[in-house]
Amino acid sequence: MSIDESKVKYNIEKLQGSRIKVNVEVDNEEREKILERAYKALVKRVQVPGFRKGYAPRPVLEKYLGNEAFEDEAVKIVARDVLNLVLDRERITPLQDPYFDIPEGWKENENLKFSFILEVPPEFKLGEYKRLGIKRNKINISEDEIDRVIEQIELQLSKLNPVEEGSVEKGDVVYLEREREDGTQLPPLWFTLNGKVLPDLEEKILGMTPGEEKTFELTFPEDFFEKDLAGKTLLLKWRVKKIWRYDKPDKETFLQKVNASSMEEFREKVRESIKEEREKFEDDRVFSEILDKILESTELDPPLSYVHYLAENILREFLNDLNRKGLSLEDYLSQRGTTRDEFINEVIEDARKRIKIEMILDKIAEVEDINISEEELENVVKEIAESENKDYKEFRKELEREGVLNSLKRNLLREKVKEFLIKENVMEEE
Repeated sequence: MSIDESKVKYNIEKLQGSRIKVNVEVDNEEREKILERAYKALVKRVQVPGFRKGYAPRPVLEKYLGNEAFEDEAVKIVARDVLNLVLDRERITPLQDPYFDIPEGWKENENLKFSFILEVPPEFKLGEYKRLGIKRNKINISEDEIDRVIEQIELQLSKLNPVEEGSVEKGDVVYLEREREDGTQLPPLWFTLNGKVLPDLEEKILGMTPGEEKTFELTFPEDFFEKDLAGKTLLLKWRVKKIWRYDKPDKETFLQKVNASSMEEFREKVRESIKEEREKFEDDRVFSEILDKILESTELDPPLSYVHYLAENILREFLNDLNRKGLSLEDYLSQRGTTRDEFINEVIEDARKRIKIEMILDKIAEVEDINISEEELENVVKEIAESENKDYKEFRKELEREGVLNSLKRNLLREKVKEFLIKENVMEEE
């Protein structure tokens, strides 16, 4: 027997974080009926001396436990009944267990008043997500860029040999010792003469031999990696301790190692590789711009528990990363000039934005009927299994056991929605 719905009044308040508060009032006429139900529930659980469990009369059990126990049980019964009533009548599917604020008992001749808070799936209307007119930047690749990439690959395939006799040349790697005017030693500097980091220094040490010293002024760049030297002009004694030189492969050996028949063919491969990387970067950039515009026109308050759960994970990963770098959170906050509370609020806002984006992408997939077929999922799993030299069937079972298959399908769906949004919103390249 459930509670008489006609004896129940309630109203609903909307709270932040996709939550609602249900304020309830139950007519006192229901009190006796609910107390009887409390008795029937308690008598089955409590062993009263002198009676078999389940057979102690109500007055005896009430005296044995006390009125408070009966009233507490009655309030719990009412709370459960009203919760089910509200969920059914309002067609609510809560995201987690409710939080009840209930009194300790139900006083005689008084209506019972209490409340509970539910976290519910947010209802929201998508903002504009088509024809947003996002501009895509044209991708230009210069011959100099291709030359730099080929040079880097050439160095990776080269042997680095010590120079016992001879002097510093362009392209060499040198180990330099440094000393201030007062004799204070600075940390040694490993330095490649590539014309990028310290061109002034390169010009001054060209032609120096191992063991040779020179004293000269040098102005360090504002963004130099040694922060205590950045932007400063210092008179230092420089000593070339060691020199290494790259022994580059000849043209035929180089082409064999990069699997190309000619330098023209390899240059084209490099061009396509740079283009592919740039296109991916541009896709990410325009996608981020699209999402920002959708967020601007979509009112969405994500579930608070989701936000806190993700924020905790973001913070945990960040702290682990700091720990790997040998930094504490206090060090990081000091460097940024921010407080702990400000930082935590930033993490929470980041989590809130990420969840908003996930819910928006899911909604777009639903509205536009975008999905991942079993065949598409199977093909991707086969590709991964093949790349890892694993049997497809065993690999798929492994993914299912570890719960990875659903995550993979979800990621594929997100990628499909991303492609859809870029297609619908990006203007022609300029």
